[in-house]
Amino acid sequence: MGSDTISKAPVQTHSSHPDDDSLKGGERLTVNENHVLQDRKIGVLGAISLIVNKIIGAGIFSTPSTIFKLSGSVGLSLLLWVIAGIISACGALVMLEFGSGIPRSGGIKVYLERSFAPKRMQTCIYLFFCLFLQVSASNAITASEYLLSAAGVESTTWKERGLAIAAVSFAVGVHTVAPRVGRAMQDVLSMVKLFTLLFIVCTGFAALAGHLRIPKPHNFDVKTSFEGTSNNGYDIGTALLDAIFSYQGYDNVNAVLSEVKNPEHTLRIALPCAMGIITVLYVLANVAYFAGVPKEEFRTASVTIAASLFRNVFGETAATRALPALVALSAIGHLLGVAFVVPRLLQELAKDGITPFPDVMMQNRPFKTPIAALIVHLGVTVLFICAPPAGDAFSFVVGLSSYPMCLMLTAITVGLVKMRLSRTGEGWSSSYTAPWPVIGFYLAANIFLLVMPFVPPNSSTSSIPYWLSPVVALGILGLGVVYYLLRFVVLPWLFGYSLHPVTKDLTDGSQVTRFLMLKKRR
Repeated sequence: MGSDTISKAPVQTHSSHPDDDSLKGGERLTVNENHVLQDRKIGVLGAISLIVNKIIGAGIFSTPSTIFKLSGSVGLSLLLWVIAGIISACGALVMLEFGSGIPRSGGIKVYLERSFAPKRMQTCIYLFFCLFLQVSASNAITASEYLLSAAGVESTTWKERGLAIAAVSFAVGVHTVAPRVGRAMQDVLSMVKLFTLLFIVCTGFAALAGHLRIPKPHNFDVKTSFEGTSNNGYDIGTALLDAIFSYQGYDNVNAVLSEVKNPEHTLRIALPCAMGIITVLYVLANVAYFAGVPKEEFRTASVTIAASLFRNVFGETAATRALPALVALSAIGHLLGVAFVVPRLLQELAKDGITPFPDVMMQNRPFKTPIAALIVHLGVTVLFICAPPAGDAFSFVVGLSSYPMCLMLTAITVGLVKMRLSRTGEGWSSSYTAPWPVIGFYLAANIFLLVMPFVPPNSSTSSIPYWLSPVVALGILGLGVVYYLLRFVVLPWLFGYSLHPVTKDLTDGSQVTRFLMLKKRR
């Protein structure tokens, strides 16, 4: 980055502990905020579309069949979707309290730093989480699969991967050079997603009324609705984790609050509205699926369960053939949402001086977009799409994000409890306070979800050990601890220097921090 963005000027050295965040070191920073900060252009509709695009991907169109197979019955499957919605609504209220108390970009990163010490270790852990566990490879592959299906083209591994790379490149590209177009596309695609779900719900009502081309499934009969319910804790926990994963993304606006107009007011409207609409549509969509699809078809569904519903109600009509295209658009909307937020989080980490080449990573020139961070996000996503072999290994790699996200959400909730119960209050205050029962229920649910993946299943057809996904995710987060220890503890001790933070406060409430290496006196 050019010297007109960030420069250093010598000032008098202050004597203080090297880990003191208030230390200015022997230099001060001069930062051109026009080359770092983004403009506040996101209103209520934009905030809602950010949440909708992150939450609604392709999961709601296909995951219900997996959840039914794991839960074993119609009744438990619907109950799990309702419970997942309630848990996620509680999480949204936790996010509302954090966002109202710290109305600036960073989201979970900022909340971890505020809640736990050492602060920079939390930042380093979040760097690895954001860089490697927030990629959108799964939705890129899903988009490519359904684009090929809509076009009637035979699918192969490299056709899927090539189209997936094109999809994520498009999402990153439009946010790089035409941010206004990217935000407008997010708004439009969020409406397309909600319309698609609403159409599925209406189709379900038609099925309930008897407008079916197959015999009525009778999935809601009182005597049989809970027939076949699983008693295996691993299956139920996995089903609930899958349902909650379909709701994840309510933290998306918190991550970019510095770009939101009147952030506290907007968050109070956008979060409840988005979560309320999505939860109702998710539950009603599942009711619609069971209204028009027999249990046997749920167990053998090879495409989306929504396709089965449309075929059973409309036959092989244009509506049925158009569904793969709508699912692909939904997945592309998710890609746009991720490509908007994740590079901005990397930009925030660069402002902290934690990433390599921080001066380059945090710049927003020339299009008012974090170009370097966007390129890094694209590169890691392409790596996740291309590197793993086809089969179980590929599904494993692209599905790594759900468990660590659950861990992060658990951590910040513990942090919120810690700050509230602190005698000094740790300086915590917020214009919105989530009720204690909401926090308690949310925390208990997340702890359950963290434990269940380690409970052995009765049987498994996968070649990947059941415990490997959470272990690998924890290992990647552990690299953040290793990175912190090497950079801030081991290397300074080995080479006899200390790292002094040099900071500059910015008008959005954030800081730019760089670390000055000073030789220790013998």
